[in-house]
Amino acid sequence: MTLDVKVYNNGDHACLVWLPSDGKRIPQCRGFTIRRVIQGSPDVYLHGFVGFSDDDKLDPSAPWKHPVQRFMWWDFGVKPGQSVQYSVVPVMGDKNSLQLANADASPLTAPITITGQMSQNISAYFNKGIVAAQWVTRVLNSLGSPPPKMADLIAATQPPMNALRNELSGLLRPQILSMLADAKKNNGEIYAALYELNDPELLAALKSFGKKCHLILANGAFSKKNDNDENKAVRAELRSVVDLTNRIVKSGHFAHNKFVVVCDSASRPQRVLSGSTNWTKTGLCTQANNGIIVNDAKLAQDFLNEWNLLKKAKNDYPPKLAQTNSTAQTYNIDGGTVTQWFAPTDKGQDLAFARNLINAAKQGILFLFFNPGAFAADDKPANKWTLLQNILFRHHRGTPNFNPNLYIRGVVNQEIDGLTRESTGKTPAKPSANAALDPSAATPVTLFEGGKQPPQHLGYESMVPKNIKDTFHDWASEILGQGVHIHSKVIVLDPFGENPVVMTGSHNLGLKASSKNDDNLMIIQGNKPLAAAYAANIIAIYQSYRWNAYVEAHRQDPKVWHGLVNRDDWQDGYLTGDELAELTFWMGAYQPVSATVTPLQQIKHVPEHTPPAGGAPAPTKKTKTRRYGAKKPRSAKIAAARQKSVVKTKAFKPAARKRR
Repeated sequence: MTLDVKVYNNGDHACLVWLPSDGKRIPQCRGFTIRRVIQGSPDVYLHGFVGFSDDDKLDPSAPWKHPVQRFMWWDFGVKPGQSVQYSVVPVMGDKNSLQLANADASPLTAPITITGQMSQNISAYFNKGIVAAQWVTRVLNSLGSPPPKMADLIAATQPPMNALRNELSGLLRPQILSMLADAKKNNGEIYAALYELNDPELLAALKSFGKKCHLILANGAFSKKNDNDENKAVRAELRSVVDLTNRIVKSGHFAHNKFVVVCDSASRPQRVLSGSTNWTKTGLCTQANNGIIVNDAKLAQDFLNEWNLLKKAKNDYPPKLAQTNSTAQTYNIDGGTVTQWFAPTDKGQDLAFARNLINAAKQGILFLFFNPGAFAADDKPANKWTLLQNILFRHHRGTPNFNPNLYIRGVVNQEIDGLTRESTGKTPAKPSANAALDPSAATPVTLFEGGKQPPQHLGYESMVPKNIKDTFHDWASEILGQGVHIHSKVIVLDPFGENPVVMTGSHNLGLKASSKNDDNLMIIQGNKPLAAAYAANIIAIYQSYRWNAYVEAHRQDPKVWHGLVNRDDWQDGYLTGDELAELTFWMGAYQPVSATVTPLQQIKHVPEHTPPAGGAPAPTKKTKTRRYGAKKPRSAKIAAARQKSVVKTKAFKPAARKRR
């Protein structure tokens, strides 16, 4: 028996997937442990967080006795710059006499470096803005009692109070700051177009450039309380410091860009930062966001040209702006292509380009959306659809480009009138026969497992885990009241196929963004490491919410939780049907669920190193991993939690202003 293993890195964590090469159940296997090898550090075993009964306690000297009963796991204990290898080891025997099956362990995987540098000139960075995670509690508890306010913690820049800010902002904040510091050090200048700005570190970095910071600052979210200028205070602060251009657009539009062009000391564009991240404390820390940096002079010049168009437009939307944006340039970078769109366009050419790629996807589509808009009514043409609608309809029989075997997973954060924002009082659009799939018709966060299954609408109780809410009671109003959790705007197509595609930027991927707003959409084709990194980020967020929802839904159900299974047939559900199709997708050997799945000989791992004689060494410390999204619960804490009544939190008043 051999195990085939795949490992994916996105700079923040490693994602591991494995399968028996013969596709069969491993006799007597009670689960797996994952041996992590980092040069210069003791080996550790990644493990599950529960045993075979509620009373089982983790043995620090043998953590593998809490094995993982599944074939996919995430390692959040790695750090940027580390070179890491893994071996998946079966744990065999009865629960009272477990043994490591070192002879059947997978060979050590080839070394991978944990980094956001995905190819020579393209890097991607993610934050950890999903505050609905157990590790947040541990960080907060370390700060003493009474617990500080979230607003203070995410604004803190000095230790020890900045501990949570540093964790939540992930690699995204330090990489943005590093890019700006490098430009300043080399006597460069920057051209930025920003929708929102209030983060203290980012604000200080912009000020450090003086008049070499050329900033177009929009009015952000509309609110009567701030005279429809969210950035009013910071605008006054920057007016005499940087080269400031105000872009105060009217209601119905958003000057929604979040990009920076970096120029050298001779004012020549060199690189560009794009992505979904607003330059705010919440954008960095309490929303899921991404940033992408491309070192390419021609692409940077394209962004600078757009910056100049926006400056010339002042506070308006002249026809020339949309006309110029209605065509896009394509650049050859790192063996693939980057097609750069700007909005507004005059006829939705950016969405049409993206739709063609979505319709051509052969294996799978993953996505994160924020506020893509309501679905178009049935009598509307396909060119009026949001891209989310386009994706989900690939699973609808009778629609163009129908493919029931596509792997589709995604998360949508949708603002809703009267719930996460004040009601507009407008008459709703004509309802669609497919309204059950429309995220604007239900709760703020929605999980999609394709267009064949009903989406999973998550209530607020799934947004922040109970153990956090019990200690930090005001999180419901501080975090949920913001109405924004998933702010990334990302689509990934066929990440392990011949033509992987990543779409990201400030663009909300709907009609309003395309026709009314200042926005940008970067579409990268052919960059496999980049596509895999974004896909790994998406599935981790998806599984995180899926797990929280499962815990909340079954907290009081005594029949759900039974601990690990003391049999080897736990494997069967993963080695057939949809579960096996999902695993083979992540193994890079896509098989449609309707096809006969054959052993995975074609993707066997060729070992770079062989296990040492006598098997893996005993670990000397425990791992610092997080566990996401089990099909069955894996946390011992659930057993105790289910004995308690469901906590009812006080209703809170949703934030009035809209965030994009």
